[in-house]
Amino acid sequence: MKKVVALYFSPTGGTAKVVRSMARAFAVTTGCDYSEINVTLPEQRKSVPAFGADDVVFFGVPTYIGRVPNLIRPFFASIKGCRAIAGTVDKAVDGVIDGSREVVTGGTLGIPVVTYGNRAFDDALIELRDIMEENGFLTIAAAAFPSEHSFSTTLAEGRPNEKDLQLAEEFARKVALTLPKNPQLISGSHTPIAVPGNPAPYSYYKAVIGDNKSIDIRKVKPVTDPEKCTECGICALLCPMGSINISDPSITDGICIKCGACIKRCPQGAKSITDPYYLEHKRLLEEEYGNVIKKAELFYTI
Repeated sequence: MKKVVALYFSPTGGTAKVVRSMARAFAVTTGCDYSEINVTLPEQRKSVPAFGADDVVFFGVPTYIGRVPNLIRPFFASIKGCRAIAGTVDKAVDGVIDGSREVVTGGTLGIPVVTYGNRAFDDALIELRDIMEENGFLTIAAAAFPSEHSFSTTLAEGRPNEKDLQLAEEFARKVALTLPKNPQLISGSHTPIAVPGNPAPYSYYKAVIGDNKSIDIRKVKPVTDPEKCTECGICALLCPMGSINISDPSITDGICIKCGACIKRCPQGAKSITDPYYLEHKRLLEEEYGNVIKKAELFYTI
């Protein structure tokens, strides 16, 4: 191992905090170099990162409707690791040969990390793990951390907090220290880290309101309070889809993924979403999960 990388898509900053804490702790523990790759903004996704066999990559994304952010997924799937293959061996299930498995001699180590807004991470972690495995990474550990919901300031309010980040660091140190004891993770018949979730086809979380009525908020966009907006353009610069007009920030020209960046990070508090279905769904989420304290879930081989 030579380089440890914190790679993240993080519109409101929570995912970045977790992934940076992990990667830095792993780098210090192993004596490796540390670097960061932020792929949140369109400009930052113009080039696709690729990694070598000596790299360790902590890859973090937020959970959106139970999945990896779907409009950014093609870019995530273009990020390549590197694995050295010595050949294949027969794979037996209950004594019956069922295909073959690659015999690896090393490669880019990957740790998929998701954050979620105090409800659940559903299939996001297994989906991110699969994306990494399909693109040359050897996943050796994984984690899911509560983070303040993109819709709300009360769902997982203030998280990840100091305790969360301490836990993230401890987790990374444990992975670093136990890795030499588990050579099968990175050589031989590598098995992806086991995580909760449904294998592909992955499931989307369905937003509902009263009487379990499904709603579709895909076309909902933020509105701007003209009395508060100073046209500073910060919201346009923060939009991960590049959808806010820099000349007139009250106009959202493109797709809105409801990441919350323009709303939460506007210095004047000029942005909000006023769609009644969206607000009712938000109210119900806060009612059900507002007082719930979720714990991070960590997955690694002891």
